[in-house]
Amino acid sequence: MPDMMSTGISGLRALQRALDTTSHNIANAGTEGYSRQRVEFQARVPSQYGNGWVGNGVEAAAVRRSYDQFLVAQTRVSGGTAERLNEFAAQAERINNLLGDPSTGLSASTQRFANALQGVATTPASIPARETLLAEGAQLAQRLNDYDNRLRTLDRDINARFAVEARDISSLAANIAQLNGEITAAYERSSQDPNDLLDQRDRLIDQISRKLNVSVVPENRTVLNVFVGNGQALVLGTAAAEITVTRDRFDPERQQLALQTPSGPIDISQNLSGGSLGGLIDFRREMLDPARNALGRMAT
Repeated sequence: MPDMMSTGISGLRALQRALDTTSHNIANAGTEGYSRQRVEFQARVPSQYGNGWVGNGVEAAAVRRSYDQFLVAQTRVSGGTAERLNEFAAQAERINNLLGDPSTGLSASTQRFANALQGVATTPASIPARETLLAEGAQLAQRLNDYDNRLRTLDRDINARFAVEARDISSLAANIAQLNGEITAAYERSSQDPNDLLDQRDRLIDQISRKLNVSVVPENRTVLNVFVGNGQALVLGTAAAEITVTRDRFDPERQQLALQTPSGPIDISQNLSGGSLGGLIDFRREMLDPARNALGRMAT
């Protein structure tokens, strides 16, 4: 039977839960990826009294995150796009500094050779003009070789970045798969969302999305599956795939990204986009390779 004391105590207990949650929010104000939490209240089951019902106060029904799945997905896409553009711009600046310098760049070197060639054409019998042409030609040849070596170094740097990023993504995927299992177990014990574990998993997915675009598909209330490329599974439930580097079959000096499967590695480099890895892949395809090809044609 309800009484004023128990009803008042129910309010105190519910507000205590709210104060605990507020304290938790304040303590994690600077925690990366933390979502503010709030307590949802509901009336307790009333008691029948005579011909009517008398309320029994209030209780804290659940603690929810302030979370919008749509906004999170849009943030991941925007963040991945920004990382791709930043990486592409940083790598493009390296080529620009190498070839576009007004005093030591490719244009200046070819202009000096063209001037020397014009000098010989104007005065073909001049020995100094001929010597200048030979010297400028040798210097241009050396400069072209230097440019080619520098561009090859850029390619090797990308190979090294691929190896590092592959290990990082594989580690993040393994942690996400582990959290899928922990979140499922926690929900089965309490039928409530383990908010802090959910935040940890979202933060890991955010970190992967800054490296490459991912598709996140919920399997049920507790599990998130992560896909990359054209739908290759990176995380399925509590199982995580591994991303490795393999040699390009057309260029043994070049590394490609592959998804390790029981049937062998699957090349996914051509299907990846967005993030810092997407920026590296786009830079190599759209700037580095054309620059090396143009340099080779010029040398020929």
